[in-house]
Amino acid sequence: MDLWQELHALSVAIRRNHEEVLAELRALREEREREARTRLWERLLLVLAFLVGLVGWARP
Repeated sequence: MDLWQELHALSVAIRRNHEEVLAELRALREEREREARTRLWERLLLVLAFLVGLVGWARP
């Protein structure tokens, strides 16, 4: 291969690697957002359970 072909091959390899890294980052961001939503729902359910318990304790 001549120099231009080697440079082109290197450029293609770098671009593919860049795309893979971006895809991994995107997947990690989506996973983090799913976990944040899950934590939010857990907190809301905990507050709801607390309120139900508080009402049950106040009104026997």
